[in-house]
Amino acid sequence: WVAPIFGMRYLHTNPKRRKYLLFYLVLWLTLAIPWYGATPFFGPSHFIFMAVNTLFALIPFFLDSWLAQNLRHNGRLPFIATFIYPLSGTALEFLSSSANPIGNFGAVGYSQYALPVLTQMTAVTGMLGLTFLVAWFPAVVNWAWDNGFDWQRVRAGVIAYVVILVVVVGYGTIRLVTAPEIGSLATVPVASFTMVENHIGELNKLLEDEGTAAFRRETQAVHGEYLAMTETAIVDGAKIILWPEIAIIGVEEDVQAVITQGQALAEEAGVYLAMPTFTFFPDSERQAENVLFVAGPDGNIVLEHVKYGGNILEGSLKGSGEIQAIETEYGRLSGIICWDSNYPNIVRQVGQQNINILLSPSKEWDGINPMHAEMAVFRALENGTAVIRQTDEGLSIVVDGYGRTLASGEGLANSGNYVLAEVPTSSPTTLYPVIGDVVGFISVVGLLVVVVYALISGRRQKSEAPQTATVAS
Repeated sequence: WVAPIFGMRYLHTNPKRRKYLLFYLVLWLTLAIPWYGATPFFGPSHFIFMAVNTLFALIPFFLDSWLAQNLRHNGRLPFIATFIYPLSGTALEFLSSSANPIGNFGAVGYSQYALPVLTQMTAVTGMLGLTFLVAWFPAVVNWAWDNGFDWQRVRAGVIAYVVILVVVVGYGTIRLVTAPEIGSLATVPVASFTMVENHIGELNKLLEDEGTAAFRRETQAVHGEYLAMTETAIVDGAKIILWPEIAIIGVEEDVQAVITQGQALAEEAGVYLAMPTFTFFPDSERQAENVLFVAGPDGNIVLEHVKYGGNILEGSLKGSGEIQAIETEYGRLSGIICWDSNYPNIVRQVGQQNINILLSPSKEWDGINPMHAEMAVFRALENGTAVIRQTDEGLSIVVDGYGRTLASGEGLANSGNYVLAEVPTSSPTTLYPVIGDVVGFISVVGLLVVVVYALISGRRQKSEAPQTATVAS
């Protein structure tokens, strides 16, 4: 909300061409240093990665500074100039997030997680509406500053922004106030837990250095812990049970053995058991597979989801991105895996299919904890679905379709990361799954219109300049 004001002000008032290079260097450092550890790169490669990302982050600032020069008339900046920065930032986020191998990780809107009255707007506009609203604020302040904060000049523009902000906050407030009390809804008991912190890198090294036999001994010991804890969750009354991402990691034979035992447990207890697996194929060229299997009360596998997000980071088989839904006595149930939740344009299938409960097993690292779990809450808001996010090495959280936290935990099962929550089986209706990223399309078109208008305005002023000088002489 605040930092871009001064960046824009510097670029607007500094006449030197090297200002862009100096600004780029400052922006790079102020992004690279606090984000160290949160990107999947470490050491010098992180700073190179952030140097590339900063080039993209510079684009809205550059367009704002460049086009403002063309729009300025008689030393004044018109209100239309306030749209350059938010339109370009929103358009850039829209165009890049779908093709980005890490999705919309780092999107502006995620920074507003702690303001639920504001984040409710994502139920209508998705993340992009929030990005535009936040980015428009520094542009309006800079415009008012450019006009000397003269109330007569800036009153209409400032009031326009304040009215829109009040409407957004008012909508969020009303949505939360009128939301049904959590205890008044039909619910289903859901249990999730983390027993062991699995590390793919260490297990890979074990496989390479000591061979398949040592690898199997290490992974098989973990499998038994999850099956045993599942029996505890069943005794506690859970009807849906979720393990974290890569809970069952191993060779194909061992993974299939656990799935078979899990199916038997699910059938015996009449529950839904969600088993995230990571299968190695050491004796073939076949890619590792990161898959979520859900066994139903009849003992059959009723859902099988292959992870589609972030596969480049772990070298696993990339899924199709098609999200399945199954009908249960507790509403419609579905599941995705960890980084999949970074793609709201794909996850909106959840809202389109009226899914009530979304399982989201995850594996994190310190640098993205608890941020990554909090990002998943936006998928609940956008689609009106309850999200159960069980995490290995990070925050586990259960939220309803309004983003309200029902339960949370962190660590291992014996130290607090055993979550048992009553989860609503019905969901609020949201608009985002219907209209999708229309804000992104509008931003792209709007930016093109503003660019053309600014260029025409600049040429017109240049053509009029000699005539003015002649009349004056």
